[in-house]
Parts: sequence; C-alpha cells; structure tokens
Amino acid sequence: MHLAISTIFLRNRETIMEAITPLDRDLAKQLFAQYRKQRDGIRNRPELASLCLICGSVHIIPKPDDPGMFICRDCRFAFYRSECTACGKTIDGRDPKNPACGECGGRKCTCGACQCPSDSA
Repeated sequence: MHLAISTIFLRNRETIMEAITPLDRDLAKQLFAQYRKQRDGIRNRPELASLCLICGSVHIIPKPDDPGMFICRDCRFAFYRSECTACGKTIDGRDPKNPACGECGGRKCTCGACQCPSDSA
C-alpha cells in the first residue's frame, strides 16, 4: 500500500515539476506580495509551486527522499504540493483550503479526499 501511494506522489511530482515555469523577478515579487499573507487560492496558481512564500525566493527544488515535498534553497522552508488522486486538483500545503488530515497528517483536497492509506484501500 505504501509503495502505491509513493508511486502516486512520484508521478504527481513529475507532473508538477513539468508544470513549473521559472518566474521572472517582477512576477515573483507581485505574487509574493499578493499571496504572502492571504494564501487562499495558492493551489490554483501553478506558478506558485516555484515561489517560496517565506522569503520570496524562486529557488525551489523537490526533496529527494520525500515525494510531494519541495524545499526552498534559500531559507529551507518545505511544503507539500501534489495532485489529488480522487479529482486531479492541486493540493498545496500552504493553502488554507487544503487543511491537514486529522488521521494521517497529510493534506486534504478541496473535494474532501485525503491520501490516507485507509482512503486508498
């Protein structure tokens, strides 16, 4: 079961990394100013996958040993961003509409689905 979930996250990471487009400096500053304090909607903006909302850096890389997790090279802030296996929408751990699951701690999608092993069974 864990292997299947890891495979899903790995596939989602590849999809997300393909969708990440480098931000130019002006757009990065604009998005940082807009989403730094009001984070609702981050999940709907693919370009925010490559922007740290702690320090404003665009130097975001995937964490090698944790599928779905991304790390800022500058401040080391880490966040999850993946695709919901139920509906295909983006789940971003920085977005308040993707709260933590009380059972497994993973992030829930806006559709209500979670990546819990019990949900995948």
